[in-house]
Amino acid sequence: MITQLWTALMLSIAVVGAGAPLARWTARGLGLPTATRVALIPLTGLTFVGVATLIAGHLHVLGPWLPYGLAAGGAVLALIGFRENAAPVAQGWAGVVRHVRSHPVALIATSLALVLALVCTAAAPFRIDEIEYHWAAPVAWAEFGGWNDSPFKHVDGYPLMEIIYTAAATQGSYVAAHLLHFISFLALGFALAGLAGSLGVRGTGVTAAAGLAMPVVWDSSYVAYNDVPVAATTIAAAAVVMGSRKRRVQAAWLAGGLIAVGVSIKPNGIVGVGVVGLMMLMRYFFERRDAAASAAGTPAPRFSSLVREGLVLIVLPLAALAFWLVRRYAITGVFLAADGTPSGEALARLPSPLQQALAPLLPFAGSIIGGSEPWGGRLGVVLLLLIPAIAYAIWRRGDVLRRFSLAIVPAFAHWIVLGLRIVRTRFHIAAWGLMVIAVRIPLEDAMVRRPRLRFWLEAGWTLCILVGLADVSIEMVKRIATLIPLG
Repeated sequence: MITQLWTALMLSIAVVGAGAPLARWTARGLGLPTATRVALIPLTGLTFVGVATLIAGHLHVLGPWLPYGLAAGGAVLALIGFRENAAPVAQGWAGVVRHVRSHPVALIATSLALVLALVCTAAAPFRIDEIEYHWAAPVAWAEFGGWNDSPFKHVDGYPLMEIIYTAAATQGSYVAAHLLHFISFLALGFALAGLAGSLGVRGTGVTAAAGLAMPVVWDSSYVAYNDVPVAATTIAAAAVVMGSRKRRVQAAWLAGGLIAVGVSIKPNGIVGVGVVGLMMLMRYFFERRDAAASAAGTPAPRFSSLVREGLVLIVLPLAALAFWLVRRYAITGVFLAADGTPSGEALARLPSPLQQALAPLLPFAGSIIGGSEPWGGRLGVVLLLLIPAIAYAIWRRGDVLRRFSLAIVPAFAHWIVLGLRIVRTRFHIAAWGLMVIAVRIPLEDAMVRRPRLRFWLEAGWTLCILVGLADVSIEMVKRIATLIPLG
């Protein structure tokens, strides 16, 4: 176990050390909120680990030296402009402390639950997909010393997360693989906070906590999976676009790069282009309407600028799709993998026509019915507030409806469009995060309009978080129990 923890430490140094300067360089001049800049650190750091491991594997030099080399590379990068690299971390910590002071019950409980989740990363792999391919393939690649035509499903096409796990597998550390995934879970939380702040939410910390405290999100945080990282890249891309004060083309490049990382992890990450593009389009029309109504003669945004930003947004995701297709052909001799005839178990997990018809209603009741197949994971109880949130936003109109729409419309587009074929809730984590932000917007407006209700509304939100944390703690206790020797 000591060796496993040492590997985890080395790769954590690599992620944070490389991520801090990479996040600073890529977001320079965008004026992003602190939470968004913090979210970029683990995401760019994980990308650094993945790209470096990818190159090492193609050179056929994978081995136990790799975590040390990655840690050394991360440390060197961190020392380049150390003060500037450390600034977002210090500012992010100060922001966390400030939010804990303003919402102590919800965020202290969330912090304690995060500690439990961190402990759970030491548990041996137990999820079916993790055992069958997410961790099995990296172990086989590490033993081979490079990449080959893997006998494990789903990993020859878009395997960036499995490639990242291979860095841990070179020293046989499933703990390190779990920790790398847990880091992406933290990135998702900060990305949710950053996007919420850009949409005018004040309680960004408790919004992020509500977005994480769902079984469909939290239960996989401490295992080697890939759905949370895809969601993190999508939400971070949206946070970059909505949070950039200037240089929108540069912001579109960065957002496209983040989505490209998501595509490299799982091809359905390409829907991030639709989510972020839809938010850009809605923002364009809102700004045009504001300009038309402005007495000061505010210039309206140009449609050509929107087109340019949209084209920039899609370049890198398409390049990522092409790269992994060509790479798969080079290794396996086929462009598109055929998984063969689905097994009876797989067919049983597919949605029936009735379930597909009911899919648009799932977000309203997903905390109740989301645990069984084909849904595949319960949502947070906070989403039970969707119906009153929608009614309130329509009633209030104006700025509340605008900000609400920027979150809820892309969320439902993600769920319904992709959900026509895929209704498993863990494939739509980005949508659930956007819906949580949407619910929080009218709630905070009601707090301002009715100060006497503030305590009760905030207490209700806190209760939703606590219920979610209690739900996910059941599975965590089971994992921690496996670490306790019985002999």
